[in-house]
Amino acid sequence: MAQPEIGVSTAAFYPAYLTEDALTAAGELGFAVVEVFLQSREEYTSDFGKILDQRRRAGGTRVHSLHLHNDFFELWSPYPRMLHEARERFHHTLEIANRLGAHALTWHGIRFGFKNPAFVARFLDGVAWAAEQAYATGLTLCIENVSWCYLRTPEQVHSLSALGVPLGFTFDSFQAGETPTDPIALIQTMGPRLTTVHLADYAPVGPRHLPLGAGVLDWSAILHALDDAGYRGPLIIELAGVEDFSTLKTSRAFIEQQIQRSASTA
Repeated sequence: MAQPEIGVSTAAFYPAYLTEDALTAAGELGFAVVEVFLQSREEYTSDFGKILDQRRRAGGTRVHSLHLHNDFFELWSPYPRMLHEARERFHHTLEIANRLGAHALTWHGIRFGFKNPAFVARFLDGVAWAAEQAYATGLTLCIENVSWCYLRTPEQVHSLSALGVPLGFTFDSFQAGETPTDPIALIQTMGPRLTTVHLADYAPVGPRHLPLGAGVLDWSAILHALDDAGYRGPLIIELAGVEDFSTLKTSRAFIEQQIQRSASTA
């Protein structure tokens, strides 16, 4: 497979580092590309976007995508005032993303109400609206597969694709491992709409979002599937609560080694 760029999510530094400081730390660790996870309401403002822009320029980092905090984007809400606020915040987020030169947004979507057709219908309407808004500003809205949210199976990928809007997908290796769904099937179904990839390992017991190589995921199969799907974007390491930066360095070295092995067996 082609040599992909290895990046990191600022979420890996949460909660010890503020988002802007996590962006600086990522650059100091030699990660040239990042996904920025906006954690608080304050971080969805123009002023904070300016701070992030200054930090990413100073550190020489490229922002591939912004990760939206689900609690602030209930674009399916039946309550008009809440829906208006969520849409306004989404527009502010698009402005921040464009300031930072990002290409995509990552969003989880609904985390309850899966068996309520009316609720799911409102969610899908929200996805369609947000995807069109993002596309109009040169961005791709990506729904991420998450074990406790809407997108968990290839069938749900098909349902989202059938909306007929310019929608992308974020594949998360750990989240795929935490469900009964085959990670390879998810990647294959996302196919050309796959825009962002999150990397963390998974084990049936113990901590979540493990360092790469510390779990049971079949990295060779995942990398080959990404290559077969034509994915050429960055691989974003998204561990949880990293306190020792050597963990990120070790994970980066591990996936680089796996990529080299995959290339030799292609």
